[in-house]
Amino acid sequence: MKTNGKFLTTGIGSLPYIDAAKSVEWIFNTFDIPFWPQLPKRSFKENMYSQFSQGLPGLVIDEKKRTIHVDSSKDLSEELAGIYEACISGEYDSFGITEEYTEGFYSFIKEAKKRKPKCVKGHITGPVSFGLGVTDETGKSIIYNELLKEALVKLLEIKAIWQIDRLKPLAEKVIIFIDEPYLTSFGSSFVNIKREDVVSMLDSIIDGVHSKGAAAGIHCCGNTDWSMIAQTKVDIINFDAYLYADNLSLYSKDVDRFLKRGGYLAWGIVPTSDDALKETDRSLFERLSLQIKNLEKKSIERDLIIQNSLLTPSCGMGTLSENLTGDIADKLSSLGKLSQAMQ
Repeated sequence: MKTNGKFLTTGIGSLPYIDAAKSVEWIFNTFDIPFWPQLPKRSFKENMYSQFSQGLPGLVIDEKKRTIHVDSSKDLSEELAGIYEACISGEYDSFGITEEYTEGFYSFIKEAKKRKPKCVKGHITGPVSFGLGVTDETGKSIIYNELLKEALVKLLEIKAIWQIDRLKPLAEKVIIFIDEPYLTSFGSSFVNIKREDVVSMLDSIIDGVHSKGAAAGIHCCGNTDWSMIAQTKVDIINFDAYLYADNLSLYSKDVDRFLKRGGYLAWGIVPTSDDALKETDRSLFERLSLQIKNLEKKSIERDLIIQNSLLTPSCGMGTLSENLTGDIADKLSSLGKLSQAMQ
């Protein structure tokens, strides 16, 4: 993957706004790589699980209670077959995301047609986070149901490809982030998932993204096993560089191999919390510079890091105030300009 510059800025996905059209206009005016916004305050259907749930066998959404689960006690054979038939035929429209679930995406398409951006970003909730975060009728995470897990991975792959098919005519480059906050729990006593299964699930979706000529990123906003992420076919690793850069540097050999094969680091350097208020673009630049030096000390070539870096907030901003979101975005934009002059 090659971008049209170093330290270009983009966002993770969620924003605290209600008006989709205004949100999209703000995104195009603020970020180097525009992205379509999730707007969870607009509707529970824009929650990170609900938004990508259409077509999931046995799906039950209760908007009043703001809950989502799968009823696996029903006969799901027909719904399961429908997903695999779509994969074989390539007819994905019936498994796309309707405007009711993602007004931001449809507003983004309209704006992109006018703006003609060079690069755009979409996203899906990752299979590990979705599979652990959504349960069946007994309260058991659906990732532990083999039939549902396999269907979920295929469904998310379809939703990634469905996005790319609509974004690709509008931009030279398309990036799809796979959002995986639950990877922070990998290896704990509460999550019984094998490393090879995580890699396989992620690679299945990444292969689908690559088959359409798009780039794939993985976003995780906490500590995880970064060697496992680097082992996948992902093009961009997005991490919380404000709090956890030291953790990433522990995997310097894996990071070095990842960068040398053309991978990018997306530094989530601006905190998505009140910590942002005590920072300036200059203090964040100094923090980023120090973190790059720390990777250099681990024998990773400085120019390789600089040329293969993007900048983002540390996480999504859907739960924040509008004022704090604006402050974070302003600091990210200023930091991007400072960093682009880095040698």
